[in-house]
Amino acid sequence: MLSNGESDNVRLLRSKANRFFTIFYSPITWIRSMALIEEEAALLRSKNLQLSFQVESMRYLLEENNSLKELLDFQRESKMTILPARVINMSASPFLSSSLSIDIGSESGVSVNDPIMTPNGIIGKTVIVSENESIIQLINDVTFRLSVRIKPSGSTGILRWFDKDLYLIKEVQKNSNVEVGNQVVTSGFSDIFPSDLPVGKVVKITDERGSFQKSVIVKINENIGSIMNLFVIVDQ
Repeated sequence: MLSNGESDNVRLLRSKANRFFTIFYSPITWIRSMALIEEEAALLRSKNLQLSFQVESMRYLLEENNSLKELLDFQRESKMTILPARVINMSASPFLSSSLSIDIGSESGVSVNDPIMTPNGIIGKTVIVSENESIIQLINDVTFRLSVRIKPSGSTGILRWFDKDLYLIKEVQKNSNVEVGNQVVTSGFSDIFPSDLPVGKVVKITDERGSFQKSVIVKINENIGSIMNLFVIVDQ
């Protein structure tokens, strides 16, 4: 009747009926709209998470690509015989406070006490070598010691881990001309490490009271925790 009638009274009644049903169904319509919005929001959150994973993956691949490019350039320019290797496990030895394992061993020509480095500098040495895997003692292991020279003064000393990413050189003569920012390299006074390989730079100098020596704080060039690719020096 409301649909087919054309009289004034019917049109008025139809208008009031439409208004009534509009008001009556408005909460239901609102609930349906909110459910649809929530469903769309969940879908958007899912897509956003997927995109975040893709961005992180692309960023990681870019960093790895840049790292491999640096390694390749270093290998081309180096006059030493070096073997590229990939980190397969961190904290590889229960007998060392800081170590890792790599994917090459004696079959590739690796021996015990081979120096380990990245394009940024020395990071450790081999301590255990099997046929296809080697364990590396890292420079931040508490027992690791490295004979170093500070440029340009030529002052020498023994570098050891100090705290976090900082290292300590003791036995430096107090009258030596050492300044913040000086480069630290291997001294060559070692049967393991060749001379003049980069290590880090001086960030602080402290005089030792009652002594003819001073302590030098060094920050090494490499971030140990993020190493994925490195080199083994097999022939110096």
